[in-house]
Amino acid sequence: MRYVLTFSHSKSYDKWIESLGVGADTLMEIAAYGVFKELEGEFEPRDLDVVVVAGKGNNGGDGVALARILATSGANVRVYVPENGHSPLLQKQLKIFRELELGSVRVYDTGRLKVDVASSDLVIDALFGVGFKGPMKPPFSDVADVVNEYAPFVLSVDVPSGVDENGQADEHAVKADMTVCLGGMKTSVLLYPGRVFAGDVRVVEFGFPFPDDLFPYYMYELQDIKEMLPRRLGNEHKGSFGRVAIFAGSFQYPGTAYLTSLGALRSGVGLIYTVVPKSLKHVVNSPSPLPDVIMVEVPDKRGTFVKENVEYVVNIKLPFNSIVVGPGITRSPSAMEFVNTLLRTFPHVPTVVDADALFVFKNKPFPDNPNLVLTPHPGELGAITGKSPATVDRERVEIAKRLSRTFPGVLVLKGAPTVIAHNGEVVINPTGSTALSRGGSGDLLSGLIGGFLAQGVKPFEAAVLAVYLHGLAADLLPSERSFRVVEIADALRDVFALVENPV
Repeated sequence: MRYVLTFSHSKSYDKWIESLGVGADTLMEIAAYGVFKELEGEFEPRDLDVVVVAGKGNNGGDGVALARILATSGANVRVYVPENGHSPLLQKQLKIFRELELGSVRVYDTGRLKVDVASSDLVIDALFGVGFKGPMKPPFSDVADVVNEYAPFVLSVDVPSGVDENGQADEHAVKADMTVCLGGMKTSVLLYPGRVFAGDVRVVEFGFPFPDDLFPYYMYELQDIKEMLPRRLGNEHKGSFGRVAIFAGSFQYPGTAYLTSLGALRSGVGLIYTVVPKSLKHVVNSPSPLPDVIMVEVPDKRGTFVKENVEYVVNIKLPFNSIVVGPGITRSPSAMEFVNTLLRTFPHVPTVVDADALFVFKNKPFPDNPNLVLTPHPGELGAITGKSPATVDRERVEIAKRLSRTFPGVLVLKGAPTVIAHNGEVVINPTGSTALSRGGSGDLLSGLIGGFLAQGVKPFEAAVLAVYLHGLAADLLPSERSFRVVEIADALRDVFALVENPV
């Protein structure tokens, strides 16, 4: 697991380390050397032609410290700095660099810079880092434009200059080939479009722990996911792996029940009861495409669910450990009554509320139920909270964090990237691609979460686990374009093989 830092988190972390007696200049040396080691894995420093474009703050100081290390390793280094306004740490690094006569130091001159950048092997972007507050103005915007147009390879120190902590990029933002984050992963390089500007992302750890009360953002990695998977001893039977009840589909959207069931199947759950309106069974399950799913017919009204269906399920004593409700059920009044009745009848059963079912919460507070996992995309969350989808998408981390403090359940805000939040704790998912940008991929995810819930995984962990694996399945596809959702489901087999038997 990695901590993910906003700009304010990053600054607070630096100050906390300094409060332990570690000087800011020492921290700068740790950072610069860490970036150098990442570079060393990609380039041979000896005789490497390097241009460092430094800003006036401490990110510029990091860049000049890196310039010194590169020069002492045999690189030919040229440093460009603004004419004035240098921070004390930048001044100190420049003084050392000049006294050692390791390379040239020039004030910004775009004409000269173009020639040097075009003839270089590598450009180090150290203009802003976490000190950026847009918009980017001259002379920095002019320098960034030269780097973007003429540099053969760009390494950004900490974050690409011109990208803010929400991943929003200035029109002059540096387009890096590699970004080396300092201290921890940055929100800037996980959120779009900043993620595109960052290139290959690496992280330099400072070697100090993180205070527990300082960092509410996290990112899970493959090893973490492996440890979260439900354990199998070898002597279990189908009942050992839980039972999930899926309420999905309508005459208008019959395929949703199929895809949600497919997601549950791929989770490893023992038994799946797919509950559908009676008029849909022949559409959803003919000619028996999912023979390993138990289809349950309920009386319907115009091809969708009615509240009396809940009483029907209670009377037949359908055994289940988790519920998935919502995909394709429509937002008709009868369907909304059904969802309300279902949630009231089974308040203690872990339940995924997805798609149309989310609209029972429109303009209402979320229920005080810790067993719920809500899985909206920005359009759905915007509709039920009164915000525009664009606002939800742009401010996804902060909005998810804030809303998760208003109810005890779990919020899964789908998108790029998907954010999982619970009681103010936020996980930013690193997997996934535009292969998921098609109707039905969310149904697959809701089934996957429901399957993990049925196996006894706690709601927050089930959401993190399913979102990561769902995204990884898309990442494993040979292309992001011409794939059906059922093929993403098939890729989950390879994902589980990878997670359970990592190379």
